[in-house]
Amino acid sequence: MYFSSLVETPTGIQRHDFARDAWTGPPEECLGWWKSRLPVPSQSKIRWAPDSVLLAYFEKLLVTQRWDVLNVLVLALARRRIMSVEYPTRQTSTADDPDASNELLLTVRGTGDTHRIPQVDFSSIDVVAIQAELDQHLFTDQVEDDPIEPEPSA
Repeated sequence: MYFSSLVETPTGIQRHDFARDAWTGPPEECLGWWKSRLPVPSQSKIRWAPDSVLLAYFEKLLVTQRWDVLNVLVLALARRRIMSVEYPTRQTSTADDPDASNELLLTVRGTGDTHRIPQVDFSSIDVVAIQAELDQHLFTDQVEDDPIEPEPSA
């Protein structure tokens, strides 16, 4: 068993993994954390971190304006039904906002919060590399409904 956390650093968001006996709690500036177990070698499906961690990661990517990564992450969040996506139509553009036809309208289902992000052309980005980056930062083998065991007393 080990613990994982996402931490914002000057070079970007980094994942840190801790052995169970080295875990003293979430580090400073932690975006989110979760408990996991080393994957079984035969396990091929990658599960992602809990929804709250995914949404914290999403919020940080909004600040850094990594639109390519956000567009790929939004697809996963929509598939998990954490977020709904309204895709633009040709009629979306208005005289007040001519760029609205290139934006996605995102709604976080649990809170109703909305965000607009530029829609990227998936043929112009390296989706496989972005997916690998997201998997590296966010994977776990823990089923989301598994309870977190209490910390052993010192």
